Amino acid sequence: MSSSDQDHSYKLLGKRMAWALGYIPFLNVPVTLPADTNSRAGTDLTDADVFGFRFSASGGVSRLLIDCKTASGRAVDRVLWVRGLQDVLHLEELYLFKKKIPESARWLARELNVNCIDDTELHELDARLGLSRLKGPYFDGVGYDSIDTLLTFPKGSEYRALAQFLTTTLWTLKPAHRVLTLLNLGQQNHLHRKLRPDDRAHVGLILLATRSLAISLGLLISELNVLDVLKIEDRLREELHGGAESLAQKVRFADAIYRLTGEVDSEQAIDHKGFPLLLEEVNRLLIRRYALNDAIRITDLALHYFAAGAGSLPRHLSGSDSNLSAKMASDMLALFVKSNSLDTSFSRAIIGLLATAPEAAADSADERRTESKDIGGQIPLLAPLPPLEGN
Repeated sequence: MSSSDQDHSYKLLGKRMAWALGYIPFLNVPVTLPADTNSRAGTDLTDADVFGFRFSASGGVSRLLIDCKTASGRAVDRVLWVRGLQDVLHLEELYLFKKKIPESARWLARELNVNCIDDTELHELDARLGLSRLKGPYFDGVGYDSIDTLLTFPKGSEYRALAQFLTTTLWTLKPAHRVLTLLNLGQQNHLHRKLRPDDRAHVGLILLATRSLAISLGLLISELNVLDVLKIEDRLREELHGGAESLAQKVRFADAIYRLTGEVDSEQAIDHKGFPLLLEEVNRLLIRRYALNDAIRITDLALHYFAAGAGSLPRHLSGSDSNLSAKMASDMLALFVKSNSLDTSFSRAIIGLLATAPEAAADSADERRTESKDIGGQIPLLAPLPPLEGN
């Protein structure tokens, strides 16, 4: 994302607000036709300036959209545009950041449950929530520019095609298909033999794919509830194959093939070779879903900080169960690496960024206060909202 974008400052503020509200925010997300729209699949309809996911401990998924426009005029049109995307993107929270918003547009926005915020209100909101205290390459746009630079490959390169697939085409698929595709990515054109952990661009591709896998897993298990742990193997197969009826039909077909050829039984024919690893990870995520949202946020942070050349993530990562979330993020990276038969060195990419000096690992109140002072008052990044200063 370039700073030459006229709405650049509003988008960065929107990203900070979405993050402070607990979302995993993305900028300039293409809104495309899905995979089941025949030859037109993947056609761009529009884009979402700030689009965020938030995964709750109970399994629900919330989605947020912030439309950012610094230009004057056409406020009513923007309100209608935002509301029009609600059903398409399954949105719970709708915002319009606009320089000026006349009363007519505000009236319509109230009727349509769109939150309108003008330039003056944005500055007040920033001050009230302390959003400007969210700093670093993840929030100031440097991370986006660094990712673009890191993942710029020559035309015709298979790595260029892979990067484009991970950022666009992949998202036209349903979550279950995304998971299966990502866990088989290394077999395409023998990529598992070509991707090298000593190449920064290749590590960037792996982190980008892991972030996609983490989000897709979160969306996949949102269809499961805690009781499904009692029959998790069957339920996971159902979700991966489009439901119980679709799975039963595939099993009958596979059984018929087995009776004719005797080559593979129905379970072998249906399951992806990495199914046992996926099953193990889904079981852990389902039981400890309260740490999933922060785990996905850590994978996103890792991608931005790595691309920006940072040696580590901020020491002030905090919030409930942050250690568990970090472990969960690393486990999802390991799942991607193992399922795709990649060099196991890739599995250390997130843990390497989280590594700190031994003295930084102590959990005393005095050390936390000292660290807060040393980092200039920077807030814990995984906290849902920055703490408010004295009124």
